[in-house]
Order: sequence, then structure tokens, then C-alpha cells
Amino acid sequence: MLPAIIACTALCCLLAGLPPQAWAHSDASVFGAPAAADHHDDEHEPDEAKPGKLYPARVSVDPRHMVNLVIKINARIVNLRNVYAGKKVSRGEVLGEMESAELETVQTTYLGLFANMDAVRAFSMSSEEKMIDARMNLLWRGMSEEDIKHLEATRQPLRLIKIKAPAAGYLYSVNVVNNQILNTGVQGGQYATSGTTIATIARPGAIVVEASLPVSDAASIKSGQSATVYVTDPAKGRMTVTARVQRVYAFVNPANQRQWVRLQVLGEPERLGLLNGVVATVSFAGEAHAH
Repeated sequence: MLPAIIACTALCCLLAGLPPQAWAHSDASVFGAPAAADHHDDEHEPDEAKPGKLYPARVSVDPRHMVNLVIKINARIVNLRNVYAGKKVSRGEVLGEMESAELETVQTTYLGLFANMDAVRAFSMSSEEKMIDARMNLLWRGMSEEDIKHLEATRQPLRLIKIKAPAAGYLYSVNVVNNQILNTGVQGGQYATSGTTIATIARPGAIVVEASLPVSDAASIKSGQSATVYVTDPAKGRMTVTARVQRVYAFVNPANQRQWVRLQVLGEPERLGLLNGVVATVSFAGEAHAH
């Protein structure tokens, strides 16, 4: 009897075209149900505002944090100290020197007043005002307090005047070369002339990044949230710079329904090339925190 049962079972398997062990398989997909690994729940899909999503951005410069180095007299630039765009400078650092026949004449006039101050006081009630005005004239033309003290001590005009950085930051632009002649043009008044901008210094807070986000994503971005900026440098390749959200602009572009988000660059902003308008990308990560 047992051999007959075994033979019958084998015959049934042969007719069905299936191996005997297939009857015990628990895969529900053979019955048309989707496998668990292939199941997608739209409600749990990661949205665009989560870390890893890249947004188009641009490097921008805040003009409120830019300082111009202006020469307001006719002069010749000499002895530039290896200055270049992106170089970090400190306040008062000597960037180069200049020589000016005009300034030497002004120094000689000041020395005449300084050396004969007692005689001037004897016949003028405004001698002190004249002295202050003469000193301001030297300062306005590019001399420092240190230069004036040296002038008073030696009683000799300074031929070379040091050009010093007016603020700490990074050289955003350098507009002169050694031995270049500067012509500031016609002076409209004693202290009224535009002068020639020979360099521009960007304070650390001047370099910002502005990212463009869809309105739905911008709503989840908070001030203080951390971010990463990606910039491509022709020489170094792709670079990453850490940043922090400074503000989310309220204005929404009606044409594309996007908002601008401004980020403050952390660390060394000169790595961004200090160029206004450089294309970048930004990703947001981490939680917002108080300043």
C-alpha cells in the first residue's frame, strides 16, 4: 500500500511541473501580492528639505562689510608687499608705500607752522585752529599719526608714506601695481575729492551665500541651521565650506515660487574665491540653534 501512495504523489508532482518542496514555500509574491522589500509608502518618502538635497546658490558680497583703501593725492605706488586677492590682512598692516611731491609740499607747510607756533600765537587768535587744520590735512592725504610724529621729531618731510590696511579681513581686490602713477583728478575742496581706490578689503562677515529654495522647503529652514556650501575651484576641484543660515527672505518670486536663504560663511571665507556671483550649491543639515 505504501509504495502505491509514493508513486501516486510522484505522479501528481510530475503532472503539475513543480518540485515537491514548492508546496511548502511561503513567498506571498507567487500569489500576486507585492514583496515587502518593494513596498513604497509615499507618506514616508524623504522630502527635498532634508540633508543631502542640493540647492542652487551663489556667492555674494555684503557691501556694508566692504572697506575701500583710497589714495586722495597724486602719487606713485612703490614697494607693494606681495598683495593679492584673497590674502588675509590685519588692521594697520603695511601693504606698500607711496611717494608724492604734492604730499611733500604739504608736509613742508606743516613743518613751517609747527616750528614757528610761538610766533603764530603772537599775532593770530586762531593759531590752534590752524594747527589742527594742518594736521587734518596730512591725515586726510594718507599720513598716519605715527608718520606725523616722525615728521615732527625729524623736522624733515617723509619721502615714502606707508600704505596701511584700514581694516582686518581679506583683500577682495587689488587695483594697482608697483610704480603705477595715480592721478586723483581735480580737487573740489580741501577735503573733497573721490580719490583712487587701490584696494578693497572684505571683512569676514562680507562674504555670504544666497541659496534659492522652493517655498515649501524654505518654510522648514530656520535661522541658525547648519549648512554646507559646495564650490568648484578650477585648481583645487570641489571644495566644501561650512555655513549657517543667517536669514530667510520673506519675498517669494511669483514666477518660480522660490525664496532666497542667506547663509553666513564660517571658517575661512577666502576659500570661496571672494568673487561676487560665483555659482555654488548648498545642502542643509542639523537642527536650528540660537545665536
